[in-house]
Amino acid sequence: MRFSLICMACVFFPFKKVLAQIDVEKAKNHVIVKFSPLPLFDADNTVQFGVEVPLGKSGWSLQEDLGYGQSSFSIWYTDEVNPPNKEIFKSRTQLRYYYFDGRRVRGYVGGEFLYKKVVYRDNQWVGMDCNEMGTCGFFENRDIKIGRFVAAGHARMGWQFYLGSRIALDLFTGFGMRHIGVRAITAGLENVRYSKPREMWSNTSPGTGEMVPSLVLGFHFGLVLGKFSD
Repeated sequence: MRFSLICMACVFFPFKKVLAQIDVEKAKNHVIVKFSPLPLFDADNTVQFGVEVPLGKSGWSLQEDLGYGQSSFSIWYTDEVNPPNKEIFKSRTQLRYYYFDGRRVRGYVGGEFLYKKVVYRDNQWVGMDCNEMGTCGFFENRDIKIGRFVAAGHARMGWQFYLGSRIALDLFTGFGMRHIGVRAITAGLENVRYSKPREMWSNTSPGTGEMVPSLVLGFHFGLVLGKFSD
């Protein structure tokens, strides 16, 4: 929890130089660096930053968000004696089109591709030389890695507000589908029998996969870069 608050404070500490007044007309052709607070509180927590780049003056823009996290700074495991040892990598690629420009707000629609990889590390007794019936020839104590992979597509809509400074507030929602697959990724041990990692929030059984509906809802804080004419 303390780490999450530090991340938010570092991004939004009020620097004197960002206090120039801007509006949509001045800001819409500028690059925006963004920070998303909500992923810090997700079950697969990440520190997530993004960059939105306008594609000329067409009304289109491309936004890329990258996130990284560990269970060691997740608020959901603070009371756990033996939390899962997991590492999270996340990418969101979004193409958006602004269909509305007001003085301080822009409306947009777009499409998004999400990719997430969650790596669990554990020490287990694993079954070796196992047959299709689940009977194993022998067991070995090994350090293993299991990966949970998520790929999703979303249709999104949102509103980007330009506040009385270089700060932008991006509110969004969307809906789509996501595929979740779990598999062993330890080199040389892909086909042995594992016990699934202990995880209360997600399925972690190797060899499983599912397609499920996916909802996105959140917000970004942004800092508009570049030089503005008076």
